[in-house]
Amino acid sequence: MSAPDPRKDPRFRTYRGAAYGVHITLATLFSLWMIWNVGHSVAAMTPERPPAVTPPLTVRECLDAADAHWKDLEAEREKLVHVLPARKVDQEWMRFRTDWLTRVRKSESECALESRDPARVELRSVYRHLTRVQDLYTIHAVQYAGEVGGAVDALHAAFDTARRKDSGR
Repeated sequence: MSAPDPRKDPRFRTYRGAAYGVHITLATLFSLWMIWNVGHSVAAMTPERPPAVTPPLTVRECLDAADAHWKDLEAEREKLVHVLPARKVDQEWMRFRTDWLTRVRKSESECALESRDPARVELRSVYRHLTRVQDLYTIHAVQYAGEVGGAVDALHAAFDTARRKDSGR
C-alpha cells in the first residue's frame, strides 16, 4: 500500500472541493458565454434565406446569375489580395461576404433550388459549390490578414521606402 500524498491534507478537503466547484462553474459559464457570442456573431453575418419565388427563373437565367455571383466573388478576392492593406483584408471581406450572400440567397429563392425538378438538380449543385468556394475564400481572407498580413504590409512599406530613397538620388 502506498503512503498518502502529504500535499493533500485531509483538513482542507472541503476547501479543495469548493475550489474545484468554483473553477468548474466559472469555466462552464465562460464557455457558454463564448459559445453564445460566437453563435450570435455568425448568425448576424449570415443572411436568412428568403422564401421561394413563383414562377421561378429559367435554368439559363439561374446559371447566368450564378456566373455573375462567381465573377463578383473572384473580382473581390483579387481586389483584397492586390489592392487593400493586408491587415484589413478580413474586415473588408466580412462586409463583402454579407452583401454577397444576401444577393446569392435572393438568386437561390428566385431559382427554386429546393424543387424536385430534375433540371434543377445540377443547378442546386452549382449554387452549393459556389457557396463552398465563398467559405474557403473567407478562411483564406482571415488567414491572410492574420498570419501573412503584417509581413506583406511590411514588405510594401520596405519597397516604398527603397523607391523613395532611390528616386532622391
